[in-house]
Amino acid sequence: MYIDRAIRDAGKAPAAVAAGGPRAAFTLVELMVVLVIIGILASLTLAGLAGVRQRAKIEKTKSTIRKIDAVIQPMYESYLTRRVPVNSANPQVAAATRLQNIRTLMAAEMPDNWADATVSLASTPWALTPGPNRYRRMAQATSGHANLTTYQGGECLFMIVTLGGFDPWAIENFRNDEIGDIDGDGAKEFQDGWGRPIGFIRWPVGFTSLAQPQDPVANPDPFDPQKLSAQGNPAQADFGLVPLIFSPGPDEALNDPLNTQASGYGLTPGQAVIGKSLLSLRTAMEFLPGSLSDSAEAATAVRDNITNHDLIKK
Repeated sequence: MYIDRAIRDAGKAPAAVAAGGPRAAFTLVELMVVLVIIGILASLTLAGLAGVRQRAKIEKTKSTIRKIDAVIQPMYESYLTRRVPVNSANPQVAAATRLQNIRTLMAAEMPDNWADATVSLASTPWALTPGPNRYRRMAQATSGHANLTTYQGGECLFMIVTLGGFDPWAIENFRNDEIGDIDGDGAKEFQDGWGRPIGFIRWPVGFTSLAQPQDPVANPDPFDPQKLSAQGNPAQADFGLVPLIFSPGPDEALNDPLNTQASGYGLTPGQAVIGKSLLSLRTAMEFLPGSLSDSAEAATAVRDNITNHDLIKK
């Protein structure tokens, strides 16, 4: 009797399964559908995380540049009231001498290349401040390294902030992961969120931004109120400049640590400016106009650059 009932119940099992009752396992098709769904969700999650990490690196870079700018910009503006000798009763000659000496002082105390940092200033003892003396010692300590010309703008930037003397405690504002020496030449640089050196150009004549319109009328050079640089043509007068602190941004395009032919940033550095006539920066600029986008590849690459000009509103 019990055996017959068991047989009858077993015979009903397939019908129960067909009607949606419980079963022992998933089918292969169901497993594949689940795996595909899990894969799609995982890829969406990873893409979202990658975007978050990229934005975090961008914000970190902006923070580092903002802290550097907090030292460089006030230092640059301080030259508006710096005392330098003029040695002339003629107002025009005195103004030209002051402009020449102020710009020489800027080049000595805010070098953006090693040539400016190592030029002797014996003929201008008024410019022998602690900064330039320390710069020369730093340059001598690293002079035996092959990579000295690469990233020299970023190396000089770190040197100005730490050895220039304008803000002796400035280095306390930076974390260890914001400082490095990518080319191993003994001269450190500030690093962006991608571990690459942050660059520096003291007089970025060829750079256009909202903070630095290339218009001597709307943006006159505050260091040249008499427009001596115009040489009789007001349209050719120097416009106001803002020191440029920049990172190549997420693509890191213009930033090759193995590039020993240029500056490491895809830029072509010029010659030292100390000793030249500095009555017009157009004739003594260290980086040619458009050097931040001097090729089709570079013009595209600079679109994601992060600079202190982006943080300044005039």
